[in-house]
Amino acid sequence: MNVSNISIVGCGAMAHGTHMPCIVKYGGLNVVSCADINVGSAASLSEKYGIPLYFTDYNEMLEKTNPDAVVCLVSEKAIARTASDILRKYPVLLEKPPGKTAEETKMIYRAAQKSGKAHMVAFNRRFAPVYVKLKEMISKNNGSCIKYINYKFHRVKRRESNFEDTAVHAVDTVKFLAGCDFKRVEIKYQEMPYLGEKVANYYIYFEFVSGIYASAEILVSTGELFEGCEIHAGEELYRASLPMGTGINYGEIEYKNAGGIHRAVKKDEICPSGEQYISQGFYGEHEHFYDCLKSGINPGNGADTAIQSVMVCNALKNRETLLIF
Repeated sequence: MNVSNISIVGCGAMAHGTHMPCIVKYGGLNVVSCADINVGSAASLSEKYGIPLYFTDYNEMLEKTNPDAVVCLVSEKAIARTASDILRKYPVLLEKPPGKTAEETKMIYRAAQKSGKAHMVAFNRRFAPVYVKLKEMISKNNGSCIKYINYKFHRVKRRESNFEDTAVHAVDTVKFLAGCDFKRVEIKYQEMPYLGEKVANYYIYFEFVSGIYASAEILVSTGELFEGCEIHAGEELYRASLPMGTGINYGEIEYKNAGGIHRAVKKDEICPSGEQYISQGFYGEHEHFYDCLKSGINPGNGADTAIQSVMVCNALKNRETLLIF
């Protein structure tokens, strides 16, 4: 299909600093309109990026500008309803999480199935060059022998009572790295009421249908912003870290095996650019989505692939301790 004109729904910080730079870098796309319930946010994005039209009602925007595709960046509370509505007529790239519950996530998938319009959830870590390279290395060396994944998701001075909406990244990335569905998930909580209501660290233990085991430590207030993993595959060990913070950062991968080989992967082997909207995977998800639309290929990574991750994060919200799938 032809993909020339794009509209944006939701004009907050993610639109300004992450998604619009991706669209600009991709090239050949015209952002013809944007919408936000806050007129100031819509006007600000319009002015910054030269978007000709802005609206407070996305339905009015879509009717008047009729784009080829829509990038939906609204809040997690509104994402399921908004994305499902837009999918009646337009392909959609939507921010995570794709709903607050499994039923909301399924609603998005059903809307796409009914209309036949392509959609993709923007789980950027699935496209982060450091993790793409890591999976490539494991597949080449010992792809069928992953035994254990340990994921660290450390943040600084986070106080949200709904941190599960951010923790979904860690949960989904563990599932992405394992390459299969959860079988059983056990969760332990370290409550920290002195930091705020329902503020807690999460310790999650996963068993996958393939026999892989994994753990994730999700810490909301630590001394360092860090995210990365350690993967044991046969007699091989892989360590990887996602680019975090500010400035140029490519991410890191370290490889060791029982034979004494030790190698740090060079940054230019991981990613062509250390700009974080690229090295964190945001550009990759946009590129994949538009390339697939142009080629008439299903981009995958739809809401159906996120149902289990959303279920786990809804369990975090409700302080459940065990999920059996």
